[in-house]
Amino acid sequence: MFELGRVLKPHGLKGDVAVRFDVDNPKRYAGLDMVWMAQRGTLVPYTISWVAIRPKSTVIHFEGVDSADAVAAMVECTLHLPVDMLPPLRGLQFYFHEVLGFSLVTVQGRDLGEIKGVIDHAANPLFKTMLGEKEGLFPMSDPFLIKVNRAERQIVVDLPEGMAELYFG
Repeated sequence: MFELGRVLKPHGLKGDVAVRFDVDNPKRYAGLDMVWMAQRGTLVPYTISWVAIRPKSTVIHFEGVDSADAVAAMVECTLHLPVDMLPPLRGLQFYFHEVLGFSLVTVQGRDLGEIKGVIDHAANPLFKTMLGEKEGLFPMSDPFLIKVNRAERQIVVDLPEGMAELYFG
């Protein structure tokens, strides 16, 4: 499962919820008929009656949820979908969960370790790598990305001079 978004608040008095989809293209999910909501440590399936994509949030009505009181327990819960519902990405695009375990290397062939995580800062997203016992943080923005090789589970980057040495000498 992957996290699609989060319930923000009730929308009106008839059980509708305002949600924020944490995806690049929310319109891709306008036809959803079901999601799983994380509640009290478990994923609970919810059937969707309708979805309305709006500029700042998305409004959803779940079957059987007919009052603002029923929605109150959903606020701040995350919404999930099976990973196989993600559209395939090509080229330099990738899902954060997809690249965990990939190796990060420079265009010169220097090993920067295994990608252990992604730090999603809006202005400067970073790959978090481990090489032996050392941790490195490297930019993952477009100017630095050269190649995403899914077959070899490798990402190639072109870093500013001296950046790799900051972490790995």
